[in-house]
Amino acid sequence: MLMMHENVKGKKYKQLIDLLSRQCNRFAFVENRQMMEIEEERLAYIDDLIVDMKGHLIERKIQREWETTRLAEDTAYVYYFHFNNATRDFLEEYSDSLFGWISPELPEDLMFYQNDKCILAACSHEGFFMVDETLWERFLKR
Repeated sequence: MLMMHENVKGKKYKQLIDLLSRQCNRFAFVENRQMMEIEEERLAYIDDLIVDMKGHLIERKIQREWETTRLAEDTAYVYYFHFNNATRDFLEEYSDSLFGWISPELPEDLMFYQNDKCILAACSHEGFFMVDETLWERFLKR
């Protein structure tokens, strides 16, 4: 995996999401519980945000770690979705950049998978992402 610190924005962001949608079958985002003032309200907000793609939710898991982060004490909700046209449209509609996924407006830490292999993992609030080298080379040639 390559470590990148440049934000992918605008037309390039949409092209990256489109490429990922052809290479990946799942994606995930994170809701960090330590950042929630009132957990029930925040979860209701996320439920409203994802209402149009709720049928594509695979699971919501409580985790201490994921591709970009390890929490010592706290936990987070990681939402896993099937990656298809509906979920791709959600990703393109709610942000115009890879680092635009920042709480409290949106969930954070997008991750894209082909089966169990992570192809891209972003940590928006820290301004970096890790990406599969082959996919990144394919993206740059577009």
